[in-house]
Amino acid sequence: MEVVSKLSERLKELMFDCGQIKSEALAKQLKVSGPTVRSWMNGKRDITLANAIKVADFFECSLDYLAGISDVDRKVTARPLPPFYENLRKVMDEQGVTRYQIAKNVVADVFFTKWVHGGMPMLYTACKLAQYLHVSLDYLVGRTDY
Repeated sequence: MEVVSKLSERLKELMFDCGQIKSEALAKQLKVSGPTVRSWMNGKRDITLANAIKVADFFECSLDYLAGISDVDRKVTARPLPPFYENLRKVMDEQGVTRYQIAKNVVADVFFTKWVHGGMPMLYTACKLAQYLHVSLDYLVGRTDY
């Protein structure tokens, strides 16, 4: 998966630029295990959107930058986020896209049921949704107003 390898490279870069923070120290800050952070760094595992948000908040960068979608390192400050499904519906309404269209073209409808009940997608899936809806990842999840 391209998102996984891009995230891997970007995470290593951010950790180096942040005074060469070690994976264990980052894991402690994010409240995940060291092996989890190392699996992201080594491109062995996709990251949940919830954990990607934690990483982006820690480094004060955009999700688009973290995922390698953008090479512009915009500073984004953490703020309380609306539930994922609530913001997704808002964006879908703005773009005039239906649940059926997303289920047909992006992800299976079963994911909507999970999101309605508070679940969040993997970063890879969120990237696909943002691309289909023509918005940034940060806007899709409510981290920015653009």
